[in-house]
Amino acid sequence: MASWEDRIRQPVEHLADQLRGIRPGAIGPGFVETFVVECQGSRSPIGRIAAITTQAGRIIVAPFDRAMVPAIVKSLADARQNAYALDPARVCVTIPPLSGEQRDEVASHVKALGEKARVAVRSVRQDIRKQLAASGKRSDRVVQELTDGAMAEIDRLVDAKLVEISGDSPPHRSGRKS
Repeated sequence: MASWEDRIRQPVEHLADQLRGIRPGAIGPGFVETFVVECQGSRSPIGRIAAITTQAGRIIVAPFDRAMVPAIVKSLADARQNAYALDPARVCVTIPPLSGEQRDEVASHVKALGEKARVAVRSVRQDIRKQLAASGKRSDRVVQELTDGAMAEIDRLVDAKLVEISGDSPPHRSGRKS
């Protein structure tokens, strides 16, 4: 059962790491890391294919493979981020203060990250249920309790980040199926 808890907690911890990089005042390196780049038939978050630093009010993305520069620029431009190739080896993302529309886009991105974490938790739950069925055990109660706890934590993390981004009171969340 301890391994079940670990497996269900992994998506929650990954989401928490992703959300730590998103700051409400301006776009930060952690926010840029979360965007996905499509290259050579696969999709990878920018944080896995490049080093990301800040420099003089802008974010510099230095891919490990220079051939990734156009794909990174395209991915960020598609996400409506102000990105351009600084030179053949680096991408620059300017960091203006967030407008209301940009805050909405950041909020949408946060919600999408939360939904990906929920899907991952549900997938782990399904795997555990299959293992239980194969072993002849049928105690879904513990698995559902772990899932419910993970979903509640995801909701808490997303809601807290949305409040931080908007500066408002927490959004009212209706009951969500897990």
